[in-house]
Amino acid sequence: MDALTHALIAVACIAGAYYIGRWSTRNDLTDVIESLLSKLEMDGYIATKTDENGEKELVLISDIIAKTVNETNKVS
Repeated sequence: MDALTHALIAVACIAGAYYIGRWSTRNDLTDVIESLLSKLEMDGYIATKTDENGEKELVLISDIIAKTVNETNKVS
């Protein structure tokens, strides 16, 4: 294999990797984030609330703990 053939193969591989990378990242980032948050919420790892705009917001753990303690005190 001479230098020209090697260079052409290398350029073709680099170009192929570039275009495959561009093609694979066409997924919208917001879709990925929404599916990740939905999965984490479904599995119980995070808590979210939906605001008036329909967007999900993360709920602080301290708020959840305070709400649980208040509800427990009311029941007792």
